[in-house]
Amino acid sequence: MNHNGDRDHRVAVLVLDGAKALDVGIAAHVFAKRPSMPYEVRVCGVQPGTAEGWNGLAYAVGHGLEELAWADTVLVPGYRNPADRTTPPAAIDALRAAHKRGARIAAISTGAFTLANAGLLDGHTATTHWDYTHVLRDRYPEVNVDENVLFAEGLVPPLSVRTTEERTDEGSALDVAQIACGSCTSKTLFVLLSEAITAG
Repeated sequence: MNHNGDRDHRVAVLVLDGAKALDVGIAAHVFAKRPSMPYEVRVCGVQPGTAEGWNGLAYAVGHGLEELAWADTVLVPGYRNPADRTTPPAAIDALRAAHKRGARIAAISTGAFTLANAGLLDGHTATTHWDYTHVLRDRYPEVNVDENVLFAEGLVPPLSVRTTEERTDEGSALDVAQIACGSCTSKTLFVLLSEAITAG
């Protein structure tokens, strides 16, 4: 399934301040190692220690940004109030470096703001949580923001990323160019979700 010899496919989940529990949990769980899914997941933050969540939650992360240099895929969960937050420069630099060396970069929901901040969505179509599509569009005019999206809150982004990863690792001919450059388009999300349901 992986293209790295005998080792598992490496996934780094980058938890930023304000991260949403659902997004973090699904990202870590979807890629959990099972016989049919040989992934190795490491949850990381800007630095090891505590990453602040929201509504009183916090996350103990055992790794720092060095894991982005280790990973084959980097996944950024969504976080609260993206219009009022800025991604730390060190995280932006690490994401750019990971992308430059060929790692696959993806985001769940408002995590798209971090990818846009890093310039990884420039010239590409992307979307985010429906309540923030206009903010993403206005703040990052270089990104073609698709606001006409069918949303299934808490379901579409995690499942679509998983489906894309699995199909890529299995060598499917399915077009996954968008996730390779940093984002899935909304149409890709819907198609992948539909295919996953159809496949049963």
